[in-house]
Amino acid sequence: MSDEEQVIDLLDRATASVPAALLEAPHAAIRRRVRRRRAAGWTAAAAAALLIIAGFAVARPGPAAQMPAAPGAAPAATSAQEAPGVPWLGARIDRTGTRLTVYAVPLLGKCVAERDPNRDDLVLDDDRVTVQLDGIYTGCADDTQVTSRTFTLPQALGDRFVVDGRSPRGQPFLFSDKDVPDFAAGGWSEQKAVWLNSGAAVLQLYLTRPGGPDLIFTPARWQPEPDGRVATPDHTLTLGDLQIDVYNRPGQQAAGWFSSHNSDVRFMLTVAGNPLEKDAFDALLRGMTWA
Repeated sequence: MSDEEQVIDLLDRATASVPAALLEAPHAAIRRRVRRRRAAGWTAAAAAALLIIAGFAVARPGPAAQMPAAPGAAPAATSAQEAPGVPWLGARIDRTGTRLTVYAVPLLGKCVAERDPNRDDLVLDDDRVTVQLDGIYTGCADDTQVTSRTFTLPQALGDRFVVDGRSPRGQPFLFSDKDVPDFAAGGWSEQKAVWLNSGAAVLQLYLTRPGGPDLIFTPARWQPEPDGRVATPDHTLTLGDLQIDVYNRPGQQAAGWFSSHNSDVRFMLTVAGNPLEKDAFDALLRGMTWA
């Protein structure tokens, strides 16, 4: 199967119906990854929470929605030969609207290599920002590593579309730091992003701070099946303009919420390591800067 076919297969699988048996967290796979990360102190319970709380087992990033082509725009490229480089799955915009980070699509058993950032392409138009990433897929030992590139825009993104130069008619998954706590203000340092599992297109950001608690933050496109739903929370908190669903499960704690700008984007925040007391977790959330 070619790399291009694998990308198509990934997107097809991302929106396929998930059998009930698969809604349970893959504990064996999680334990294998935890052993690799034990030095960082992450636990199987924290990783499992991301899969079994609030529908993340079915709410995987899916294909980009189609957007109208600009007048006179060339037809979208249809093969890797016509559009060199690697596709990207999603993007993150910072609070200023000027720092744009894009994340290359993960492929099972492969990583992005032979990248020359000087060959990445950024095109700024009135209605969109088009990004194309250089590189090719090669076999690798750890396909959970993330390839990303951060661009500095001369002006804030505003309401412009962000599109992949390999498929300019669609807008990939985009999330904004304005919808999440200011982790740096709370003393947390963001570690290098990883994919949740081998071949799983779910991004994880690890956050550490002296004295803890350490956190795992996951942004994802929310595209459940027709019968998909958010799990019932233990209670909710209203923080700023956001309603935060709080989940307290044996050995697991998490908070989930939707983007205030895009109802297709849902976030999950979990405690890594030993869970806090219920009141302490609520206090932690309330003490964050939500603006």
